[in-house]
Amino acid sequence: MMTKGDHVAKALYGHLATTDQRLVAEIARLRTRVKDLERLVEQLELERELPLDPLPNVALEEELATATV
Repeated sequence: MMTKGDHVAKALYGHLATTDQRLVAEIARLRTRVKDLERLVEQLELERELPLDPLPNVALEEELATATV
């Protein structure tokens, strides 16, 4: 007895198992693009976790320097 999931799996497999070279090339291109985007997301997430160097506040530094003199 086949379930609904079996029909879906067969439909997907049949859709992907094609001999149309244009479709095969497009699927390969899209898979490569997805992998590239996944690596980019991972890189950006790692960069976001790094502490940022604080920008110097020149006005505050000058105020502190004159206040201690």
